[in-house]
Amino acid sequence: MAREQDEFAAAVMRRINELRQSDLVIKASRTQAETLRASAAAVPPMGHPDFHNLPIGEVGTRNAAAMFLDLRRFTARSFWDLPEEIIRVNVAVMSELAEAVQRHGGYVLGLRGDGVFACFDGKGQLDDRGVAAFGVAAGAFALDAVRNSLNHLLHDSGIEPVQVRVGLDFGRLDFVRIGSPAGSEVNVLGFAANFASKCEKYALSWEMVAGETLANLLPQDDVNHHGESPVRYTRDNDVRSYRFYDVSWNRYLKHVDGIAEQLAGRPVSAVRVA
Repeated sequence: MAREQDEFAAAVMRRINELRQSDLVIKASRTQAETLRASAAAVPPMGHPDFHNLPIGEVGTRNAAAMFLDLRRFTARSFWDLPEEIIRVNVAVMSELAEAVQRHGGYVLGLRGDGVFACFDGKGQLDDRGVAAFGVAAGAFALDAVRNSLNHLLHDSGIEPVQVRVGLDFGRLDFVRIGSPAGSEVNVLGFAANFASKCEKYALSWEMVAGETLANLLPQDDVNHHGESPVRYTRDNDVRSYRFYDVSWNRYLKHVDGIAEQLAGRPVSAVRVA
């Protein structure tokens, strides 16, 4: 797995260096700029491919693991650093995190400022426990690759290292196209997505926090009750609790090696159990 981590880190640094030169390249070659725009237009749309063509107001549903990967303390960093440097680091790191999610079987549903929103869909023969494990493994790869490979290169290049955290939960995701004929997008609704986002906010740097439903799909030894859990929801006189947990993601690193190669660009939904 060290090779994959090093490749991830090297790819981020290549992107940063390319972005440092991009202004000069575009100004120097109008033809190349037009080629870049045409290439961008040919990129497949982000999101779950099963729901790209939803009409406005129509809903598609899937049970999946929802994940949020976030660059922690990046807002404070943007206060101090030059906008150009913030853009370079953000684009480079976020792009490679998104690709890492895809290589490990997930669908990237959106990029939210300094975070990646993704899901792992088990519509194939893989059961919910297997889907949850794939999601945790992908998050573990991202955390470890940034902390132990990328940040060394950033430091050596005179760039402040970045910090990453992960939030997860499992459940029903509702894909619905929202907007007007003049402009719309497929939005993802549902408690699992909302709570995965909340879990990401509870996580500190290098931590992975998971909601109760996903945590219950993992081995008991892999999760620990979070100190601020549970969240309590109240409606009228009804009070309900929902727990969340710290995930021992280091336990999953030994299972990550080779996943990307075996999937060969396919999502978790393509996995078949013999």
